[in-house]
Amino acid sequence: MRGEVIAILSSEGINKLKTITRVDISEEKDDLSMLYKKDGDYIKSFLIPKKYPSSIINVAKASTLSDKVVVIPKNKMDWTDGEFLLVANSSDSKACVVDNGNNEIKKLLAASKLNIEVSEYGECCIGAIENTDKGFIYIDRVFTVKGIGTIMLGFTLMKVERYDKLIALPSMKTVEVKNIQVFDENQQSVEPKVRIGIALKGVKTEEVKGTYALIPFGKETLKKAKGSFVKYPWSEVKQGNTYHFISNGIVVTGKVKHNSNSKLDLELSKPLPKLNRLLIIDVNLPLGRPRILGYAQLDNI
Repeated sequence: MRGEVIAILSSEGINKLKTITRVDISEEKDDLSMLYKKDGDYIKSFLIPKKYPSSIINVAKASTLSDKVVVIPKNKMDWTDGEFLLVANSSDSKACVVDNGNNEIKKLLAASKLNIEVSEYGECCIGAIENTDKGFIYIDRVFTVKGIGTIMLGFTLMKVERYDKLIALPSMKTVEVKNIQVFDENQQSVEPKVRIGIALKGVKTEEVKGTYALIPFGKETLKKAKGSFVKYPWSEVKQGNTYHFISNGIVVTGKVKHNSNSKLDLELSKPLPKLNRLLIIDVNLPLGRPRILGYAQLDNI
């Protein structure tokens, strides 16, 4: 099994998005609606963030976890569409915006210099992409199934096989993969960017509650980071302040220990797998002001 993940950022209702994507909802969570389209052993997973605009976090989680980010603006664009475009531009994913039939989008992108393609929805999402092995598994749910034991749900960002031994973050607990399922079918191995369920061997759920990633033995983690800061003109990142940092769906808080000459020195609240970009968000800004401050391109990866 292999696949790709596509985030859809829109203020449109879920029923309209089902019509646009031409797939049925397979699962709904508190943070994201998930839709799937399966073609043989290739699966496209569509992520639609919920609770927006009161929360920007789910939008950033979906976008950074995805290979492609598709922005579907309203006919008359407003600040929410602008914030979607900022997330798409910052996410390190292929980004496109659906043409709304006038020149408003093209003028906005030209003026802001955002790296986002304007296209029809189908054009942006046609064709498989070349997956990159990022060396970890993203986890968003941990629970117990009677008679089976501890189960983790997430997306593969690496190849995973039965009997692999991995380290759970942030607990650093060693776990062993007892079984892997995709769409309730058992798998011996799964390639990157597929939604999976993993049954663990001999691990109690409370021991790994709150897991957000599984990494191989020997893979380094990231607790402190330095990198270049790509800052949006209206934003301000203050030394000593705490912000939210998001990458590949994982959300942590952290402090800016040093900020000078477009360079950031960060201290994170929890360990991350080694990644190359962190999206920076200020959740305390009022609605209507861009909460996306920019992103850090890390130089210790």
